[in-house]
Amino acid sequence: MKTKHKIALFIVYFILFLTITAMIDYYAYDIINPWIFVVLSLIASLWAVKAHSKSHQKSKIDEWSKEVEEIL
Repeated sequence: MKTKHKIALFIVYFILFLTITAMIDYYAYDIINPWIFVVLSLIASLWAVKAHSKSHQKSKIDEWSKEVEEIL
């Protein structure tokens, strides 16, 4: 897997996890520090890219990352 594709995968996963955690933060009414969600999204994105690259299966995320690769 190319480095450019891994970077695009990371961007897609990071946006996905950040969006989900932003919704959780919104409904938590600012009880939890938002930086915790950013760090958790970063860690989850890194883990997801590692797991995705080991699985060697094509998915919808690959299609989205191809579009991000064109931008990069």
